[in-house]
Amino acid sequence: MGSTMTKSILFIPLLFAFCVLAGCGTDRPHVRDDDAQAAFAEVLDLYNDRLSIADEATALARPYLPTGSSVLSDLANARSSVAALHATPAFVDAPALFERFDVAQRQLTDAISQLMVVCESVHRLSATPRFHQLQVRLETSARRIAEARDRYDSAAQRYNASLRSFPLSLAQAVHADADKPTFPARDGSPVHRRPRSDFGALRGSLRV
Repeated sequence: MGSTMTKSILFIPLLFAFCVLAGCGTDRPHVRDDDAQAAFAEVLDLYNDRLSIADEATALARPYLPTGSSVLSDLANARSSVAALHATPAFVDAPALFERFDVAQRQLTDAISQLMVVCESVHRLSATPRFHQLQVRLETSARRIAEARDRYDSAAQRYNASLRSFPLSLAQAVHADADKPTFPARDGSPVHRRPRSDFGALRGSLRV
């Protein structure tokens, strides 16, 4: 009977180790993997919405800018680079594609920003209600994108941390789960409003 009890005691840690190595109890990383993919899907949706706004900006600006304007061609090229990626939530499992996506989106942000700067210098355009509405929409879009990118980064970091928590680190060694990539830099707003001088206050300050 003693030998049977000894065998049972030895069997328990072996069974535990087998379960860990086989992936038992690894539902938490799978849940966090779903969280990361869902968060990145939200990022994709918001960037896709921004493409529509960029198209509206191009259509609004074209009649006011010279034919062959470089800002329009730069924006068209940046937009094409984004579209060519055909980004999906699966990019969170492909760091190289994720990086290309991030670079392409930030280049598009820069291209939109340059267009808006040029448009602001054209008074007939910048004074229109449609232009001001476009600025507000781009600012709102940029804020929502920044918040969604932060939410994705948090989800990815939680997932990455879960891979290193015992006993899941052993399962990681067997199943070769990889870290989720995160955004290395912020994607700024494409709208940079020029400060407007209050000439009434300026005249008042010059009075003696």
